[in-house]
Amino acid sequence: MRSSLVAALLLSGSAFAGESRYASAAAAACGELKTELVRGAKEQGVALNEEEIGTLTTDKATVVATAIAGYEKVPAAEYEKGVDAAFVYIDSEEAGIPAGHYRVSVRANPEDIQVGKYKAIATLIDKDGKEVAQRATVIETFPSAVKSARYGSPMSVGIQQQTINDWNLTRFRKTIIVVIVHSWGVTVIDLFGTDYSSYYGF
Repeated sequence: MRSSLVAALLLSGSAFAGESRYASAAAAACGELKTELVRGAKEQGVALNEEEIGTLTTDKATVVATAIAGYEKVPAAEYEKGVDAAFVYIDSEEAGIPAGHYRVSVRANPEDIQVGKYKAIATLIDKDGKEVAQRATVIETFPSAVKSARYGSPMSVGIQQQTINDWNLTRFRKTIIVVIVHSWGVTVIDLFGTDYSSYYGF
């Protein structure tokens, strides 16, 4: 059975990057954004999974993201030390950080790491090596590797915009998440810095 976390994300109704009513224009724009992400990573000496770059553009945000090369091979136990998981470009006032490229390192407390879902923290690191923000993250580690054919490729990276009912504030709030799916698990990083892990079935 497909992971409950993956299923919840795929059935949430939010569009993954790449969907557009204006296919040709969107394809050109996405191509430029992807090229800039690769260039930014090379300038920082970071190797990327270039086959799975996701993009999302709205009237208030532009986000481009992919996983760090080799992330799918990192065992869950390494989260205690911190693992470079993703490389992103963010341009959004709502994200609360300057527009730019960021390396994303994910860390979890050793007592939380398990088979199943658990909370973690993603740290966004700029081109100068400065930690500029921390973001709520949810990880799901599978009990055994899932065949790549189940998801279509060994690694899948998507970006979603979620509109979530914030019961504490009695209003709806938009957030953007990066979803990384690989054979050993799922990583969900909330780029707007609000912990909505309960919404994702945690």
